[in-house]
Amino acid sequence: MKKIFNISILLIQYLIIIHFLSCEDPVENSESDSTPPQAVILFPSDGESVSGEIVIQARSIDNDIISHVEFFINQQIAHIDSSANENNIFTYRWNTAEQIGSGDSSISVYMEDHYQYISIVSYDLSGNNYATSPIRVKIDNFDNEPPEAFILNPFEGQTLSSTYDIIVIASDNDSIASVNFYVDERLEAVRPTPTLISEIDPFGNPFNYLGYLYTWNTSLADDGYHSIRITATDMNNNIKLVEPTGVIVDNGVLYDYVPPTGAIVSPPAGLTVNGTIPVIVNANDNIAMGEVAFSIDGTYLGTIYEIPYAFLWDTTQESEDEEHVISVVLIDSIGNETPLNPISVFVDNYQDPDTDPPSIMILYPSSGQTLAGNINIEAIANDNSGVSHVVFYIDGDEIHLDDTSPFNYDWNTTLVEEDWDHTIAVVAYDNNGNSTLAPPITVFINNFDNIDPVGQIQSPIPGQTLDGTINIEVAATDNTEISHVLIAINGTTVDTIINTPYTYSWDTSLEIEDSYHVISGEVADTTNNLFYLSPIVVYVDNYFNDITPPTGAITYPISGQTVSGLVDFTVIAQDDYGINEVEFYINGLSIDIDNEYPYQVTWDTSGLPNDSQHTLSATVSDNSDHTILIQPILVTVYNE
Repeated sequence: MKKIFNISILLIQYLIIIHFLSCEDPVENSESDSTPPQAVILFPSDGESVSGEIVIQARSIDNDIISHVEFFINQQIAHIDSSANENNIFTYRWNTAEQIGSGDSSISVYMEDHYQYISIVSYDLSGNNYATSPIRVKIDNFDNEPPEAFILNPFEGQTLSSTYDIIVIASDNDSIASVNFYVDERLEAVRPTPTLISEIDPFGNPFNYLGYLYTWNTSLADDGYHSIRITATDMNNNIKLVEPTGVIVDNGVLYDYVPPTGAIVSPPAGLTVNGTIPVIVNANDNIAMGEVAFSIDGTYLGTIYEIPYAFLWDTTQESEDEEHVISVVLIDSIGNETPLNPISVFVDNYQDPDTDPPSIMILYPSSGQTLAGNINIEAIANDNSGVSHVVFYIDGDEIHLDDTSPFNYDWNTTLVEEDWDHTIAVVAYDNNGNSTLAPPITVFINNFDNIDPVGQIQSPIPGQTLDGTINIEVAATDNTEISHVLIAINGTTVDTIINTPYTYSWDTSLEIEDSYHVISGEVADTTNNLFYLSPIVVYVDNYFNDITPPTGAITYPISGQTVSGLVDFTVIAQDDYGINEVEFYINGLSIDIDNEYPYQVTWDTSGLPNDSQHTLSATVSDNSDHTILIQPILVTVYNE
């Protein structure tokens, strides 16, 4: 395209000069000639990139004779040409790669990737001269531009299974030598040439594009997170490193080497117990829990298989007035085991004169509540002989003793594990040593927003053909607040939008014409959680170029049919840019024109002779004046 543009510029300049010459009145040469010559640089064009040795061409004319033309490079005279050809063309053969010195000590006269300025001065025999305005050209003798490349599929965070096609779009100012595919920094494939990839748009229409493809067998990788990285290399070893894309492999094959974790949360260690009490355990696993086994003094008592993991222990079956050790083993769904730290409690089922234990209840927070920051745990306790004190436990660990009503504890939740359930327990003691464990509660700690926002590209739709300026519309939501929406075209960020509606006005006329382009982006919330928008591919077509004629067929009546009365003469027609009109013919004579779907005309056969045969045909024209003749049919008329 660039070469054609340059030739067009030369032709326009040449025509301007010819026009100028044709309008000039011939002037006789005289000693009093004061008319300067005219001149123009024909090649190269202003702004063009050049390399190697080129021929600078200039055309110069005068009412008398041109004496010579001086060629200047960067305002320094480089050549004088006094011998024009028959078309008044003066030339200078310019070596843009000229060197000073030799070997390793040589340097280039003209700096690479920099603009140089060309101008000419033309002289006639009388000494009159004319200087052109300088034009600039860029020296490009060495390819030092890396390729452009991005990963089209998969997108960041996508879950993959079985075999999956990793697709890369890559281009270069020269040519691509290879695209290398890495998974977890291991080279998986090298693709020297692109593949023609066929896909179906949402309307069921096929479309093709070129991409570098590697089919990854994910069943050879462990389930979990993996990193996909790409390098694209051109023929001059310029390398483009593409930012890695993280994906999750999920083939249902588990390799679990992580044992479960947990704690005995009730009763607290050292507590005096009596009667039947619940032994409560918190248990978690990276995959799934299996069971929790309970033992007292090393003797297995039972197993709990489902949440809540609570075992009812009848302390009256144990030795009185003695310490007893509670031990627990956690077992996950794979069979990994974790023995928890045992705790000891004191069994005292002997009834003191004061047999009434205190009553206690946790007022705040509520069971199942999500908490953050500093929380005031509040408890209310009463007893007939007076409450001595209340002990607060978090996950089975004693953390506070309060002997003054109201009983509370200021808990800093940032000091415990984030995004996890934690158990709060309180025990009230009366003045005679009787104690009561309030029903423990479980709360969820969430001090930090680590929930990703979500979003999607609503417009345009994948596979859509676009022209002119269109709005790219993104829908985005978050559990807290959206910070910004970033929109990218072909992997390059074009806008960052901070306010709704998240819309970007895209001028498609600035993109490569008749080509597929990828729209992608990301959504970020105010705590820097990111969500990567699923990319879509659209086709840019700003210039109408309808070269395909329409298609059509007569759908009713059918050839050979016998018809009577009023007949719905019907044609089906299709075209990629729209149907203009359908013209209907009976026996070669036009009877009607229809330009709206359905294309149909009513034919009255009642006045025609019985057993007479008639030829039905039609023409279909599209909006570009392409017209086709539909295959005619023959029918017989018979009216009873």
